Amino acid sequence: MRAIRCTSCHRSISPQEDSVKFECPNCGAFTIRRCETCRKFSVKYKCPNCGFEGP
Repeated sequence: MRAIRCTSCHRSISPQEDSVKFECPNCGAFTIRRCETCRKFSVKYKCPNCGFEGP
């Protein structure tokens, strides 16, 4: 099984974390996954498909 990684910091996300996943708001073609820490501190993410950046 492949590890789920945070789009912002690239570390593994554990099932116990308060993480989130959503489709890229710009292209909708990539699933953005954010760990609890990156969500808490509003760390930027970048969609590898279209380059959209968001907090």
